[in-house]
Amino acid sequence: MSKHLPLARVVAALALALAGAHASADTTLNVSIRTDGFAASSGWLDLQFNGPGVGLAPAATVTLTDFVGFEPGAEVITEGQVGGSPAAGYTIGNGDFLNSLFHAVNYGSVLSFKVTFAGDADLSGDIGQSIFSVSAYAADQATLLGGSSALDGSLGTIAWTPATVVGGAGSTSFALNADAIAISPVPEPSSWLMMGIGAMLVAGAARRSRRA
Repeated sequence: MSKHLPLARVVAALALALAGAHASADTTLNVSIRTDGFAASSGWLDLQFNGPGVGLAPAATVTLTDFVGFEPGAEVITEGQVGGSPAAGYTIGNGDFLNSLFHAVNYGSVLSFKVTFAGDADLSGDIGQSIFSVSAYAADQATLLGGSSALDGSLGTIAWTPATVVGGAGSTSFALNADAIAISPVPEPSSWLMMGIGAMLVAGAARRSRRA
């Protein structure tokens, strides 16, 4: 009987490990918007982060970084708890009734950025989610673009659910309302390390299997 684990069991163990890593690494996500199909050459992206109502959700923020395709000197209109710049990153809080970053953009390429969530825990047991949304408008700031299937015209949304214990990690879930947008979790460095170790384990098991 072989002393080594069969390849199938190694792969299964790796899948479980990566699933656990994914669950703990989902507070940062990458948002990508393909704009070459938009019926406009320029317009605005509306990036909002709002709770269910003022005071109805624990304080939370979303930080936007790693902007690609955004002009550094483009016009920006903000409302509510918004601060920062494309170079330093924007931070949007959920404390006001409307927290919006309205950013002028040129269409025709892929626009992307990273979204990182953080916030207070909800110890009440009555979880108040906050929603980050992405919408695209034409230059008139009124005509929605991107073919959204959502009633509010948003291309996609990410829901932030706070932790239920102090020091715990909140969680995210997202919805895609148009083909033009893609949202995906960004693995933490520890997850990349685990993936590398897992890949080496699988490769070693495959070599032993071939020798056997």
